[in-house]
Amino acid sequence: MKEKISYSKLAADAMCRASKEAQKKAAELNLKIPVWKEGKIIYMDPKEMLAKKCN
Repeated sequence: MKEKISYSKLAADAMCRASKEAQKKAAELNLKIPVWKEGKIIYMDPKEMLAKKCN
């Protein structure tokens, strides 16, 4: 019997991989990444973001 595929899980995993790749590239170029947090835009160091795991 085939296992049921969750397309939303596949899409979320793909977005996670894409964001990690963008964070790696930003880290290599020493760029900050804009993030919406608590109603305002802050600029974060991608090296800190790479340590966090995707949900």
